[in-house]
Amino acid sequence: MKKVLIISYYWPPSGGSGVQRWLKFSKYLPKYGWKPIVCTPENPYNELFDLELSKDLPDNINIWKFPIWEPYIIKDKIFGKNSTQTSGIISSKSSVLNRFFKWIRGNFFVPDPKILWVKPTVKKLYQKIKSNNIEHIVTTGPPHSMHLIGLSLKKKIPNLKWIADFRDPWSKLDLLDEFSLSESSRRRHERLERDVIKNADITLTVSESWYEDFKILGAARTEIITNGFDKDDFTFQDKSTKKFIIGHYGLINHLRNPKLFWEILDKLCRKYNDFNNQLEIHLAGNIDKAIINEIKSYSSLHDKIINLGYLSHKEVLNHYSYVSLFLLLIFNSDSGKGNYPGKMFEYFGARKPILAFGPEGSDAENLFKDLNLKTYFNYNHLDEALLAEIIMDVFNNKRSNLISSDRLDCFSREKLTYRLSNLLNTLN
Repeated sequence: MKKVLIISYYWPPSGGSGVQRWLKFSKYLPKYGWKPIVCTPENPYNELFDLELSKDLPDNINIWKFPIWEPYIIKDKIFGKNSTQTSGIISSKSSVLNRFFKWIRGNFFVPDPKILWVKPTVKKLYQKIKSNNIEHIVTTGPPHSMHLIGLSLKKKIPNLKWIADFRDPWSKLDLLDEFSLSESSRRRHERLERDVIKNADITLTVSESWYEDFKILGAARTEIITNGFDKDDFTFQDKSTKKFIIGHYGLINHLRNPKLFWEILDKLCRKYNDFNNQLEIHLAGNIDKAIINEIKSYSSLHDKIINLGYLSHKEVLNHYSYVSLFLLLIFNSDSGKGNYPGKMFEYFGARKPILAFGPEGSDAENLFKDLNLKTYFNYNHLDEALLAEIIMDVFNNKRSNLISSDRLDCFSREKLTYRLSNLLNTLN
């Protein structure tokens, strides 16, 4: 069986969306003749843990863990963990202290605070790659420092076959603007990115827009494999409930806030007594408190929010069984046009109605059209009457919006891993 080394900052027992993609690839790679070996930090700076995820790993998988030191530790000792945002989640808060930490993070640690892990990890991996006869490696970012590990290894071992996997953009990620980058810092991001994508044998990404961006930036070879859903996760039976549950699972911040949606829900509650009595809004994950307060400012919605906090992936799947209507929120920004949230594919797999909000002309909007799902809306310019009609149709069981099994199958993690194995085979 051929070996592939996967270098990822996020790995079980860490939880969160950054884990799922390569965890699921690793689960199915052995079926297609590839033995995954994983390199990940021994002590990552992470507040989210999900012990159940390790059950998806292949038997006897080799995981190489090397210690990491991160500058956030100093910040925590002086100011405490809650004084500002931590590992990359951007909020709308604009306190002086918060802006200061963003500026430090953006200009002193390029591309990210994991940069200090690069040199010691390259040194250790060089010997292990040689002694284990590894010919293929994958780096996945963000954090994009993982790609700098791949770049250094590629320069030391020219015949090494390297896939640089971008789950998000790098220099074109508009959230970089939150870090008040100097011109020299921004140029350094761009220079490092070009060096990575020109030296990687394959620049892999998750959407059509980002594929085109990397081609324009000069990638030697660019490919797309989207995220997906694992059929093994969707064996549950729907749970009966008297509530009409609108569920969102993941980050909600100032770039993912459907203001008109909350307003329309409030109007529907005041117009329809049954809807008002049955509505619940379930929110799980990192939710900006300002948005919670905004929703509660509507008199009819004040007591409708169920804030679930952080849930393990197993708990999320359990909650899916109760949901009546999924809420999908895509970053309302330029780079958000290429954003396929991982949760989107899981919502597909749950085979329930989905209501999506995102920027106009996004890849997600095009996919919804291709799948004949007519429930994608622009945040700022939408048909309010149509949106209200769709919500009430779902409430009254008049709309299902299910995707055909054939179309759904191409998003299964197993089929996506088959495509990955074929890419790896082309590099032999």
